[in-house]
Amino acid sequence: MTLWSGRFEQAPDDAVFEFGKSLAVDRRLIDEDITGSQAWAEALGRASVLTAADVAAITSGLESIRQSVAADPSQIDRAPDEDVHSFVERELIARIGDAGKRLHTGRSRNEQVSVDFRLYVKRRVPVIQRQLAALVAAFVEQADLAKGAVMPSYTHLRRAQPVLVAHVWLSHAAAIRRDVERFDRVADEADAMPLGSGAIAGTAYDVDTVWLATRLGFGRVVDNSIDAAGDRDFVASFLAAAALAMVHLSRLAEDVIIFTSEEFGFFELADAVATGSSLMPQKKNPDPLELVRGKSGRAIGLLTGWLAAMKGTPIGYNKDFQEDKAALFDAEDTLVACTAASAAVVRTLSPRIERMHVAASGLLLATEVADYLVGRGVPFRTAHEITGRIVRDLVQAERGFQTLTLDDWRRYDARFEDGIFRAITPEAAVAARRTPQSTNPGAVARALAATKTWLAGIKPGEP
Repeated sequence: MTLWSGRFEQAPDDAVFEFGKSLAVDRRLIDEDITGSQAWAEALGRASVLTAADVAAITSGLESIRQSVAADPSQIDRAPDEDVHSFVERELIARIGDAGKRLHTGRSRNEQVSVDFRLYVKRRVPVIQRQLAALVAAFVEQADLAKGAVMPSYTHLRRAQPVLVAHVWLSHAAAIRRDVERFDRVADEADAMPLGSGAIAGTAYDVDTVWLATRLGFGRVVDNSIDAAGDRDFVASFLAAAALAMVHLSRLAEDVIIFTSEEFGFFELADAVATGSSLMPQKKNPDPLELVRGKSGRAIGLLTGWLAAMKGTPIGYNKDFQEDKAALFDAEDTLVACTAASAAVVRTLSPRIERMHVAASGLLLATEVADYLVGRGVPFRTAHEITGRIVRDLVQAERGFQTLTLDDWRRYDARFEDGIFRAITPEAAVAARRTPQSTNPGAVARALAATKTWLAGIKPGEP
């Protein structure tokens, strides 16, 4: 029997019923469904709709279901029910009789689904944030390990300017920290209690929704019952936050794949996080990172798929919304797994400091040459042109700045002096930066300290 079978003479078609079942997906909400149902029973008791005896029977019966499922989760696999809400109600009636039939008084499955899902998102967001913070902690470990080491930075995947290795890791940390903050906004969107909205028009019983919100840990009650029935913005926001976090993980993966390749060789992958080839004995492949990069497309697809499902629905509840949980659970699982894998790879990387230093030297110090001339009164655009001419000649001769004598420098401009030799080192280049967000060692040290302080507040850990 379904929750709605009284209206129909015929039993549901087996194939159609199976098509519409969602128990295999929404079973993940069983704790939230029990918690929400206990609160609803208590609210009905406070409104004198249920007797104290019924409330006690319902709440204790629901708790016994929670304990039973925790002891044997496989019982849900054998259940014939349409969804987790039907499963809980059928089990409750089987345990306590008619009192269980009174639980749904004044409540629609529409708002029941919404409160369960919102509670789930509120519970899981901190877990995701801690996982992301654990990745930031891995960046911090690598930044500490690098100390004052330098490496080239890149624009257009071409060498740009020398930077501290720590600055590179903190750049990834900055993106992931934004992801953590973005999930704060997701939790805030979900933090609206929908019970009392009924199917769409509200409930006829004098239920204290403010008390219910407090009882369930919500910060506020929804504003409009019609909007509440069809509001899945918090799902879209979750999927958007997850997709963008996966984009950041994918960019990190691409960087590490490139930097650990033989052609770059800035870092060495640990054996424990790499794979080999069944044919080529020399191979050491970054498979976990390639999977992360590939799965980012999955997360983006979940977001676009859900937005496409939402866009055609009129206000109020529509069965299309059953697709929301599969999308969110998939995005959550993908993000958590990819973040953990990324942290494991980053944490075990071995930096090759000397190779990075060599790569951070040479012609990518051209900006320092131009800045040197600016410091001697040359307009920047002129200094840029002079330096570009030097670079052009050196490229043609397959030489570097370090091969030039003072006489060579002065042939290009008489304002070059001995100080040019001190200006064109990677260490001088990073030290010359002045702005607080730059790669200047002092600025990076302050940014690293601030990131550690932030981590202490997040308390990163495994889910």
